Parts: sequence; C-alpha cells; structure tokens
Amino acid sequence: MGRIYKYVVASIVVLFSAQLASAQEVVTDQLVYDRVTGYMSSADRLDAPIKSGVNIQEIRWKHDISLWCGAPGLISEAMLGNLFGGYEDDIAYIYPAEHLVNLRTRLGAKYRFPTIGVSYSNQLRPWLALGVKSTFAGIWQGVYDVYTDRHLYNEGVYNITAMVDARFSWLRLRNVEMYSSIAVGLCAHIEYCFGNLWPMGDVALVGLKVGRSFYGFVEIGAGVGGSVRGGLGVRFNGKK
Repeated sequence: MGRIYKYVVASIVVLFSAQLASAQEVVTDQLVYDRVTGYMSSADRLDAPIKSGVNIQEIRWKHDISLWCGAPGLISEAMLGNLFGGYEDDIAYIYPAEHLVNLRTRLGAKYRFPTIGVSYSNQLRPWLALGVKSTFAGIWQGVYDVYTDRHLYNEGVYNITAMVDARFSWLRLRNVEMYSSIAVGLCAHIEYCFGNLWPMGDVALVGLKVGRSFYGFVEIGAGVGGSVRGGLGVRFNGKK
C-alpha cells in the first residue's frame, strides 16, 4: 500500500511539473513575441505624425497631375508678336495683294488666351520625378469689312508645346515641397494659315507646393510656360 501511495504521489508531482513547465513556455514565447514584434502593434509608432521640420526621404505618391495658368513670359510674348510688333508690314511687302485686302478690312479688338498648361509626372526617386507637360497660348483678332462692318474671319497666332519634364525636389516636408524643374521639347507655332515646329524649353526656377494628395502650387519660371504660374494638382498611388 505504501508503494502504491508513493507512485501516486510521484505521478501527481510529474504531472504538476509538466503543466507548470508548459505554462512557463507559453509565457516565455509570448514575451519573446512581444519583444520582437511589439513595434508592429504599437499604435503610438504607427500613427505618430511625421515631424514637419524633417526632410522626408521616401516616395509617398508615385503619380502627379497638375493644371496651371501662367502670366506671359518673354519667349511666349516674342513668338506671339507682342514684343516686336505685328507681321502686317512683312505680309504687305511680300504679298502686295494682301495690302489691297488690308485697305478694305479692319481688325477688331485683340483677345489673348493666357498660357495654360497640364503636366503628368512619375516619382522615380524621393528627389526626382520625370514626366511630360504641354502648354497653350494664343492671340486672335476678328477681321471686319470696312464698308459693311461685317465680320469676315479671325486671324490668330498660337503656341502649342509638348515637352519632357524633370523635377528636382530639394525640400520635402509633410505638407510642403519646394523644387525646381526643366523641360525640353517642341513648340507648334501657328500663325494665320501657316505653321512651324520649333525646339522649345521651359524652366521653373523655384516651385512651392502646399498640401498632400490634393495641393496648390506656384512657380517662378522662364520659358514658354510663363514667368509666374499657379494652379492645382493631385497626387496618388496606382493599384498594386
């Protein structure tokens, strides 16, 4: 009987020790798990705001589309004939018949379409984006019969560009980005019934974007895009 009692006591001790060891193992695994992966479940670290004074060196948005309007620039004004006068004298000299037409017609008020532009870019590096941009600007006037004052047709000069654009971001905060950009391409210069292609360039010396996925921006530039530009844009990521 004493021997059976000893076996029972020994069995109880063994079972209790096994349960205790198993419980200790679970606690140890949980502690190790918390220590290794605790930062993944920490709401404080995931939701902590990015400090506004730190230059962000990461790509937050891959795609960027913007639309803007620009004040007249030196190149645009020269190509549209506003700096050095019109082309009426040249046309009358080369084509004498045009001079007779001018005697029977008059020009109406001059209207201008301000420089507008649209661009798309893809963020390749935190500091570099490549894309394309296009601009349009024009001036036109109505031509009227001198005797009947009837509107005959419109005469216009237009510039349409298509360029490849590179943007260099040198300050990227949470809601603010400052950058410079350069673009090169072609300009279709349409004058009356004639058209020519010219190599063309555009530079944004300093640009400022304010906002996150939806933003407003201003640029100080030189080239066909205008001297001062301002507009709106949207940034987003594509579907994975």
